[in-house]
Amino acid sequence: MPEVRQGAGRTALLGSWLRNRSIRITIMMVFVGLLLLTAVPIVWYMHARNTDALLELADELMTHLSESIIEKTTSYLAPASVMAEMSADLANVDQFSLTEAPGLETTAVAVLHAYPQLAMFNMGDEHGNFLMPKKMPDGSIATKIILRDAQPPAVIWKYRDLQGNVVRTETDSKIDYDPRQRPWYQGAKETHGHYWTDMYILFTDQVPGITTSYPVVDRQGRTVAVFGLDIELGSMSAFLQTLKVGSNGVAFIFNEASEVVAYPETSQLVRAEGDTLRPALIHEIGDPRVTHCMENYRTSGASRFTFATTDGARYLASVMDFPDSFDNDWKIGLIVLQDDFIGSLRDTARHTLYIALAILTASLFLARMLARSISHPITALASEAHEIQEFRLDQPITLDSSIREIQELRDALARMKLGLSAFRKYVPAELVQQLIHTGQAARLGGHEEELTIFFSDIAGFTSISETMSPETLMMHLSGYLDELTRVIQEDRGTVDKYIGDSVMAFWGAPTQQTNHAFRACHAALRCKQRVHELNVQWLAEGKPQLPTRIGIHTGSVVVGNIGSRDRMNYSVIGDAVNVASRLEGANKRYGTRIIVSQATREQIRDPFVFRPLDRVAVLGRKQGIMIYELMGAPEIELRPDAEQLRDGFSHALDAYFQRDWRRAVDLFTELIAAFPDDAPSALFLDRCRALMAAPPGADWTGITRLESK
Repeated sequence: MPEVRQGAGRTALLGSWLRNRSIRITIMMVFVGLLLLTAVPIVWYMHARNTDALLELADELMTHLSESIIEKTTSYLAPASVMAEMSADLANVDQFSLTEAPGLETTAVAVLHAYPQLAMFNMGDEHGNFLMPKKMPDGSIATKIILRDAQPPAVIWKYRDLQGNVVRTETDSKIDYDPRQRPWYQGAKETHGHYWTDMYILFTDQVPGITTSYPVVDRQGRTVAVFGLDIELGSMSAFLQTLKVGSNGVAFIFNEASEVVAYPETSQLVRAEGDTLRPALIHEIGDPRVTHCMENYRTSGASRFTFATTDGARYLASVMDFPDSFDNDWKIGLIVLQDDFIGSLRDTARHTLYIALAILTASLFLARMLARSISHPITALASEAHEIQEFRLDQPITLDSSIREIQELRDALARMKLGLSAFRKYVPAELVQQLIHTGQAARLGGHEEELTIFFSDIAGFTSISETMSPETLMMHLSGYLDELTRVIQEDRGTVDKYIGDSVMAFWGAPTQQTNHAFRACHAALRCKQRVHELNVQWLAEGKPQLPTRIGIHTGSVVVGNIGSRDRMNYSVIGDAVNVASRLEGANKRYGTRIIVSQATREQIRDPFVFRPLDRVAVLGRKQGIMIYELMGAPEIELRPDAEQLRDGFSHALDAYFQRDWRRAVDLFTELIAAFPDDAPSALFLDRCRALMAAPPGADWTGITRLESK
């Protein structure tokens, strides 16, 4: 039901606006409506056609790019399979022996030099003998030879330099590797043909790798040996890193077990679990693009799709299987920033839209000029009437029109403006303006309302006045009061009266304000800031400074017209007025500039910074209230260390009210050391010392009585 009522309310507002629209709006609505009926279908059709073309092109480009990468990847792996088979075919089956065929090592070294992607050449036989040349990080070759047939069995390492010369040989009797137990050996032996292993951690280098192998079979069909070549996946990842996948794309390969086969960042390929290493899973590489891609792939099952990351970037993605001719269940994922493919075409579509919008804008401008030429005189007179309603009467009416009725209306408004301008010399303009806004009649009486009361006073004004002549003092004080009044009115406050050098104002009447406490505090900080600026200026001019103290309190008062039927004063009366006045005077006791009551503080949260100051009872009250110093706000009169001072003072004040005066003395002493100019800390330090010297009775409440202003 509330939603129905809200919908009905919005419909009523729209209907009211349509019934009361201006002449200019009416003309522009008709003009724009006709233009939109023509332009929108054309723009929509162009946008739809361009969108379809972009999507078709993006799909085609993604297909070609994915197929190209798969082709390059399989070409990258193919030499290993070919060389394994070729080496096995060239072996002398009848007299095959790893230990007696030195040419095998030479051939293997040549293969490793010929193909950069190959890391190791493995050759094992049915006796457990093993020959493995492998590339070292500097490009040289180290060969591991396991001779199980020798007496005694041995492990030999031969190290060659970059020219292929053997520069060092090491021998060990400990044999910790049996090729016959390795997947590449067993797989080729079982299949009697090409075999690709699953991804695993290479035994010698402890890095991810994959091996392709091919068996050496004798005339009876028995496997006598297996040749295998290792490809470190780091090399394949480096290969993927060289691929240009748009400006911010990535290609990656994974298997059915969600293990990362290749990824441009090689450091992400391995994960440690205890003392062992394992291939990283796809979700562990920490790439949000890959994570979002795989989530969409598993959810939709589509091979091509689009997705967006949390930063708002949109990507095109493709997940394709390797061809059936490849023995492993690998898939290649391709992620490309959408703008890399279709950005230029989208720009064309966007530019087309911009051109249409430019034409529409130009048409709107012409329609506006036409409407303005018709409606301007009427609008100008309505604006002048509004200026009169707002009691802004300083500027004359300068409207020129050739229409007689408008001339007569202009002259009548000019005479009204002149009469009201003379009238406001006798009545406060802001009061009449607010009464006009609220529609209240000028009659005696008032009503109870919760308002926020503001009192300001100049510290030491009596001494200041003795140093100036009455005329100079009057001009100096008038300038000061004018600035404070302007700030208060800008924050929608009502200036009640001037009492000598004091200003009394309130918020919440005659126009109701739900945030009257906030506005009063905001105005107080701006007054403090403005007075500081004026004091700097007056000091430079040799004029007396006017330090200002402010008190603010929120409470119930009677607000209305007070006086006689012939002479009224719109004002407030009540205990809350007395409290605000006393709080202004309390600044002198605490050495502060702005004090607000607990009632005001409770209605305000951020952004103001309040410091709890004391628990006081004003004259005529028995109960105490907490009072706070308004220290500032982030952009108004806030010292950088204000929160540090507030928090430190709060802790010390808590100790004070808990009668822990020793701790309070320590805390206030620390505060004074950090903030030597903080008068409240010095005041409470003296109080605590006095209470320690002469402890009060059990009825002590910590309430300070403000017996006078």
